[in-house]
Amino acid sequence: MISITYISKAEHHFSDAELMSMLESFRANNGRNGVSGVLLYNGAGTFIQVLEGESSDVEPLYERIKQDTRHSKVVCLRKATVQSRSFADWRMGFRNLTRDVVDDTSKMTLFLNDDKLEHFVSEDADFALKVLTSFRDKTRELIF
Repeated sequence: MISITYISKAEHHFSDAELMSMLESFRANNGRNGVSGVLLYNGAGTFIQVLEGESSDVEPLYERIKQDTRHSKVVCLRKATVQSRSFADWRMGFRNLTRDVVDDTSKMTLFLNDDKLEHFVSEDADFALKVLTSFRDKTRELIF
């Protein structure tokens, strides 16, 4: 199995209805293809996503994601072979993050600040995954 973590910029501000519509589609496709993961949106137009599954399912999905015109500046933060999934129970966990739902100690505040996104593209390729799994462990309010 592989895990790919990437970050990207939305081409426009997505409404809650648009996000929920996309999420519905993502979950249906991921369920069919055995892909799990999490998608976070910071409301300012930045996405961060983890995709996990068999390479034959995740690689083509990531290639399609890179071509999706709803976002740009897709940057792969981490691509790794994994023995187990970090988000095994989530066809696609989701959260539209705002300051009022983020604990400052989770480091997710970096994700809320577009001027701090370079911290996600750092020498530590596992930084984003560490932050996301820490967030997973601290929250019960993700939309599954």
